[in-house]
Order: sequence, then C-alpha cells, then structure tokens
Amino acid sequence: MGFFTLVLVLVLVSKLFFPAPHPQDPPSYRTLFYNLCLLLLALPAVYYIRKIWKALRIRLLWKIKRRLVLANIFIGAIPVLTVVAIFWFAGLLFYYQLSYYLIGNQIGIHSAQIHAYTLSLRDRLEGISTGAEISAALLRETLDSDAGFLLNSYPSSIILLHFTDPASGQAVTYANGGRNTGLIDSYRMPSWVEGGSFSNLVVEDLQPELYEGSVFIRSFVSSEFMSDLDFRIEVSVPLDRFFLNRLKAALGLDVLLTDRAEIPRLNLLFQNIDVPRDRITDSTINFDAGSKPAWSGWFFPLFPVSWNEGIERESFKPGVLLVEPSFAKLLGNAFRSEGSIGKRILLVLQFIFGFFLVVEIVSIIIGIKLTQSITAAVNNLDQGTEFVKRGDFGHRIVVQSRDQLGTLAASFNQMTEYIQQLVRERVLKERMERELEIAKEVQERLFPKRSPRMKSLEVSGMCLPARTVSGDYYDYLSLDSGELGLAVGDICGKGISAALLMANLQATLRSNSMNSRHSGDWTGERAVAEIMQSMNRQMYEFTADNKFATLFYAVYNDAARTLTYCNAGHNPPLYFEGEHVRRLGTGGTVIGIFPDSHYDQDTLKMNAGGILVAYTDGVVESENEYGEEFGENRIIQLVRGNRELGADGLRALIAEQVLSWTSAEERSDDMTLVVAKVRQSGDHPLQ
Repeated sequence: MGFFTLVLVLVLVSKLFFPAPHPQDPPSYRTLFYNLCLLLLALPAVYYIRKIWKALRIRLLWKIKRRLVLANIFIGAIPVLTVVAIFWFAGLLFYYQLSYYLIGNQIGIHSAQIHAYTLSLRDRLEGISTGAEISAALLRETLDSDAGFLLNSYPSSIILLHFTDPASGQAVTYANGGRNTGLIDSYRMPSWVEGGSFSNLVVEDLQPELYEGSVFIRSFVSSEFMSDLDFRIEVSVPLDRFFLNRLKAALGLDVLLTDRAEIPRLNLLFQNIDVPRDRITDSTINFDAGSKPAWSGWFFPLFPVSWNEGIERESFKPGVLLVEPSFAKLLGNAFRSEGSIGKRILLVLQFIFGFFLVVEIVSIIIGIKLTQSITAAVNNLDQGTEFVKRGDFGHRIVVQSRDQLGTLAASFNQMTEYIQQLVRERVLKERMERELEIAKEVQERLFPKRSPRMKSLEVSGMCLPARTVSGDYYDYLSLDSGELGLAVGDICGKGISAALLMANLQATLRSNSMNSRHSGDWTGERAVAEIMQSMNRQMYEFTADNKFATLFYAVYNDAARTLTYCNAGHNPPLYFEGEHVRRLGTGGTVIGIFPDSHYDQDTLKMNAGGILVAYTDGVVESENEYGEEFGENRIIQLVRGNRELGADGLRALIAEQVLSWTSAEERSDDMTLVVAKVRQSGDHPLQ
C-alpha cells in the first residue's frame, strides 16, 4: 500500500507543478516526468480495480439465485444478441464491399466508354493517313470534328494529340478547346506508358499546370507500329463536380475529391472521422487547411494511379477520391414507398422482430420462476450445512418435493448420519499421512544430496520409492587418501519397516567404514570383505530372523583407478569396457541370515571410458502391460548404444526407459540406480 500511496502522491505533484505538456511542445524533462507519472498511475489503478471487482463479484454472485439469473441471460439473451450483431455486422461489411464494387464498376464503365472513343479516334486518324498526303491542319480538323462526340457526354474532357509533323519533322502537340499553346507545347509523356495503351483513374502529378483538376479518367493509345503516322492520343476527363454528381445520381453514394489524404494500411471501414476545415489534424485522415468542407461519416477511398510513376499508391497528394456509403439511404431505397412489396417485407420483418422479442421476454420470466424453485431447495441445503458446520448432526432438512431436488435433500439427511464417522476416519488417515511424510523427509536426508567430486570418476545416483518411503539404499562414502566408497542395497520388504532397516544399514556401514580407516583394523587385502562380514554379524544380532538385505559395497581409488568390491547377494553390477561387459558378483550370500557367512572381495582396474552400472531388482523386474520384465539385457543395450553420455545422462536415460516400460500406476518395487564413469584423458572434473 505504501508504494501505491507514493505513486498517487507523485501523480498529484505532477498535476500541480508539472501541467500536461502541449502536443506541439518539443520533448523535455517535464514531458518525460509527466509521462512516467501517468505510467505509474496505471499500477495502482489496476490493483484497486481488481480489488473492487473481486468484492463486487463476491457480493453479487454469492447467491445461487443471482447466478442462475445471470446464467439464463448469458445462455438465452446474449447469444441471440450476438447472432443478431454478427449478421448485422456481416451485412454492413457486405454492403460496404458492394458499394466499393459499384463505384469501381461505374468508374470502369465510364473508363471503357472513354477508351472506346480513343480507339475510335485512333482508327479515324490512321484511316486518313493511309494513301493520302498528311498535314497538321488535316489532323487538327479531324480531331476537332470528332471531339464533339466526347464533349457531348463529358463537356470538361481534354483531348491531346501528340504527333510528328510530316512537313517539318518536329513533334507537335494539339489539344481541343483552344488550350494554352505555350503549355501544350511542353507536353511530355511518362516513360512507363510510351508505345502502349492505358485506361484507368489517374492523378496528374507529372504536369499538373497543364490541366484543370488533379484526378482524371484517362485513356491513352499509340498509333499502330505499321501506321504511316506516328502519333499519341490522350483523353482526360476530370472528376469535377459535374462528373461526381453523375456518379452520385447513378449510385446514390456521396463522393468527395480531397486535396490531400494520408491513410495508413488499416481497414478504413472502421473509421468515423470528423475533420475540421480550418486546421490540419493528426488523425488518420489528413486534409489540407481550407481545402474542403468537413465531412463526418463512414467512408472508403479510391486511390488513382500516379501518372508519373504508373503505380497505385496508398496515400499521395493531391487527389484522393473518398466515397461515403449510407446504410440509411440503402434501406430507404430498398423499402421506398413506391414499392408495395418492399412495404410488405418491412412489415414481415417488424412482425418477426416483435415475435422474437415477446418470446425472449416470456423465456426470461419462465427462467426466473424455475430459478426460484431451484434456489429455495439450495437455500435449505445451505442452512443444513450451517448446522453441520456447528457440529449439530441431528438437524434434518424438510423434504418438500419428490423431484431430484427432494431426493437430494433426503440424501443430505442420510449423509449427516455418517459424517461423524467419516470425520474420525479422516483424522486417523491424516495422522498416518503426516507420519509417512515425516518419515519420507527423514529418509530423503539420508540419501546423498550431491554427487562426489573425483578427478577421474563421475558418479550419479537416484532412488525412486514404490511407496512413500523406500527400502532401497545407495550411498557415497568419502574416505581418506582419495578413495570413495560406493554402496547399493535392497532391504527385504517395503514401507516403514524396510525404511527403518535401511537407515540402520546405512548407519552401520558408515560406522564400520570410518572405524576401519581410523583404527587400521581392516587395511589389508580383505578390508572390504571384512567390513561386509562385520555388517552381516551386526544385522544378524540386532534384527529379526526374517529380515535381511542384499548389499554391494565397493571402494574406488582415484589415483590408481581401481575398484575393490564385495557383493552380498545383490544383483551383480555391470561394468562396461568397450564391447565387453563384466558382472561383479564376487562376495557371498545376503547379510543378516547366517552369523558366520564368509565373504570374498575382488579388485577391478577401471580404464578410461569404463562405466559401472549398479541397480536394485526394482529396475530389471519392472513389468509392462503384458507382464514382460525390463531385464538386464535392455540395460546393456542402452549403455552400449549411449557410451558417449556422462554418468548423469546414462542414469537419466535408463530411468526414463524403465519408467516408460512400466505400465502400472504404482510400481511394485523400489528402483535404485547408480552409474559411475571413468573420465577420458581430455575430460575435466566437475567444478
């Protein structure tokens, strides 16, 4: 709350001493501070809006009655309104697309008519230049006589004839209507249209001083390549008020030719902009000051082709044709008073709308009535739960109906009879679960927290209990003189008893290993075997007759890279060197059964790249859905095929394959796995 208070204070200070900067002001520290304060204001605003919304939601939606009423509204009313809105919006978009098509088609019709006249004029000029003496006067006379056909339909049209005078050999440009000769003589054609044919809506940005207007329907043709006379004909019909009124009369759409417009690549159908005429705005569309009256409404633009470049642009100045479609005019034209069918259709639509409105109101009323019947039963159940919360299990709900809600009330009365018993059973179960969780936490502390750091050996281990606690055991013992003890064991049984015996086994092994190092009793050639014999005697003396354990214990010498081990009835670990696999089975029987069991030991030289895999029977005896065990051979294949992986990678790969092999949701036995790999000569020890 202190942070939000500080933010509010900063905002108030910025308002008092740093007023909002003007949009035209250059950036400054005042602007930066003001914007930063506004940004920080959003944080407490979101926080308080969320808290207010949460409080309102809890207060408004706490009762089932209100929730059901809202559910009826969302299920009944909102989908109908949404469908109506979708169809309305789709029809609106279709109308705008249709309007765009109609205006484009109408301009295309005029463009085709003008181009047909231009082609006809070209044929006439080519006809008089074939087999006869050609003169500039004759060409002008022909142009003036034929111009009347176009001027009757388009009085403001401009016809330019550009040809090479046969007498003087000079380029001559002639225009109908007595145009300014000085300007006409400077006429030039854009390079992209040279020798071709063109007919479209264009903006004159090459020689605007030569024409009256900026946007034209222009037709341009050249003489045939086999013609005796080389000439060009350009016919331009300006989009003046006379022409725009013709478009409006034909389509019923308002059309405006602007002096300037800048429109981005957004869908302009979603813009409704009112542009004042006395200034330039920073909105999406931008008119020059004083160019045209303000025009507010939905519109879409028609961008002519640039006569200078021959491409259609998304924004340029001057000359953008804006078209304002009117949905109201469309409805007026569709249902005008002259047509009796239109009146009937409008009447049918009004009747359908009224009918659906009445149905919707009746549906809401019926839904409210049904909601009240449901909420009454729910309220009785709520009162019953209040008695149960207070511990009054003798309270009973009055069953008022024989429907499903009445059956629910009767079931509630029956369930209260068993609540006390269920509560007692739950307390006992939670107590047992807490004890198991404590035992699990204690056991997890007994397992190694991290892998030991050796110069030549990397080790990785894991234990996955079948239940909450495990009877498997693995451990690392850091000994003197650069030696490491490795232990993997499996206790008979599962659950708490096996976990307790596992803790006892760990403590015994660590005690014997440390004592043997400090006292010097077991420093000879049978040191590992003697530790195992001592473990056997202690397990036999301090455990029950039916309790025993399998144990594999080894001591690795980091300097000599030797592994001295003893296997007491455990699954023989696998040692991989190249393609060869050796099973480490030297030792004796399980510990804890016979007090005088004899154990042997063996020493293994581990070369660079050698891999040791020790595991419990829960790994190889994991079964799939068909009862097939994972087996030792699959472990051998995995290690052989992935020898380049480190100890962590091999351990993770084997565990992943075993878990994916097992189909049962609960494993039948604990799984313990230890992988040790001798580093190559170029490898570095872990940091």
